[in-house]
Amino acid sequence: MSYDVYEPGAAPEPAPTGSDGPGSDGPWRVAIEYSNKGEAKPPTLVQIGRTEHADRATAILAAARAAREFSPPDPWSERKREIFRDGPDGFLVVIVGAASTFHMSVRIVAPVQA
Repeated sequence: MSYDVYEPGAAPEPAPTGSDGPGSDGPWRVAIEYSNKGEAKPPTLVQIGRTEHADRATAILAAARAAREFSPPDPWSERKREIFRDGPDGFLVVIVGAASTFHMSVRIVAPVQA
């Protein structure tokens, strides 16, 4: 089995649309991945939203809202939040707190039947 390799400067693959494979038609859900209070175990938590979205566009709007509104456990006393588009399916969120900076990933996912 082979995997794609990241090559700096290479053009990104276009986002799948329509029936481009398992899970490409949804239902879509929002996933948020963030650090678990510094030294706590497990070090990273992933929350998958319960709301299912029938289409990719609606799911992306929900992910954008989550990127603006979700409050992870760190950092303490948020001072600034920057949101960056991270590929076709999500966002990178950098949160600056009173004493530290953290980041989280907000993206849309669709279940794949094995």
